[in-house]
Amino acid sequence: MSQPKQTSPAVAPGHSDILNDWALRAEETEETPKPGGWRKVALPAAIAGIIFVVLYLISFYLLARTPLGNATDAEIIAYYGDGTNLTLTLAGMLIMPFVGIAFLYFMVLLRATSRATGLRASRVLGNAQLATGTIFIALLFVATAGLVATPAAMQFASMQTDPVAARVLPIFSMTVLLGFGMRMASMFVFTSSSIGRATGLIPKWFAYVGYVVGLVLLFAFTVAAWFALLFAVWVLAVCVIILWRRSQAAA
Repeated sequence: MSQPKQTSPAVAPGHSDILNDWALRAEETEETPKPGGWRKVALPAAIAGIIFVVLYLISFYLLARTPLGNATDAEIIAYYGDGTNLTLTLAGMLIMPFVGIAFLYFMVLLRATSRATGLRASRVLGNAQLATGTIFIALLFVATAGLVATPAAMQFASMQTDPVAARVLPIFSMTVLLGFGMRMASMFVFTSSSIGRATGLIPKWFAYVGYVVGLVLLFAFTVAAWFALLFAVWVLAVCVIILWRRSQAAA
């Protein structure tokens, strides 16, 4: 006798979800480009980028006050012995995950906006843009963890300040962020500038500005504040230009 055919259990009916429905509309715009349809995705992309910049600057300000390797033992002990300094440093740590989340949304929405223009861009560059942006955020998190390890240990494990560790860990963090993270940021700038120029999201002159910024991030190495902030300034400029071109296209 033949065995009765087994059927898989029916999948429960789906339900409407605000975030999923919004993402599906963005993907439809990307897959079936319509004239001017890219403007729908451009707005949330720019908003996500601006949020990333604002949160990055706040977190950077709170964390940049941490003593580095040239600080004396007395300066380190005095800094970490101040409860206000500990609170502000830990606040910078708590903000940083949201910096990463905002950047990830900015990155994927920027890719979706480029595709929604209907103009062809290299998939190789698109994949490199996604990979380097993701690695940049990972390195940013690692650098932040090293920078806040000492205050976190004091706050949550009641440990005493170790001037040696408190001196070495920030140097480790700066090496990760400036030595490796900015190199990944440079690749993101290069690929985004090329894709933006090919799809018309950014003007030709700003694409060349992006190439210059990418070269600086790739080859320069300094602990000066401007180097850590240069990438954020470029992202802000991209968002402003996208909003401007969006308004021009809607006029």
